[in-house]
Amino acid sequence: MKKTILGLLALSACLLANASVIHFDDLSGDETQFIDAGYAGFNWDNMGTIRADAYPGTGFEAGAVSPMNTAFNWYGGTATVSKADGNAFEYTGAYFTAGLVEQEISFEGWRNGQLLASTAAYTLDTTAPRWIQLDWAGIDTLVIYNSAPTAWTMDEFTVPEPGSLALMGTSLAGLIVARRRKRVA
Repeated sequence: MKKTILGLLALSACLLANASVIHFDDLSGDETQFIDAGYAGFNWDNMGTIRADAYPGTGFEAGAVSPMNTAFNWYGGTATVSKADGNAFEYTGAYFTAGLVEQEISFEGWRNGQLLASTAAYTLDTTAPRWIQLDWAGIDTLVIYNSAPTAWTMDEFTVPEPGSLALMGTSLAGLIVARRRKRVA
């Protein structure tokens, strides 16, 4: 009984654990530079960062949820995010805003060259960020498409912390073992 209670307590700790949020504020915000491969454990293809105050009154300013910078797609092109080590990851969501004109974006989640998930279009405007939550697990590449050849911004890119996932797996395994032992006894 004690092991079951400990397992349930550990599992509840997982539910209260925080996700890892990538703010982009530790980058320069120099819009002429790409985000370096490996930043925060990911490869960011066709993406840069921009300071929130670079273009006042636009979606670049409105899209900053964290204090300083947002990520954006270069020249309005398709952007991809993949795990730098090639492993799968879970993607929770992020805030998106149209940079200069209203547009639509859509997403695909890939694993080993196979399409696992896709979305319909989400409409973005330039006045406020929109939280888009996907909760996709087991993808190794997130592809973000847009309808207009102009930039969108992204902030607060959220993925579960690996420690939280490990704790949850350990808790579930402990509960299963405790339950099996109880049946045998």
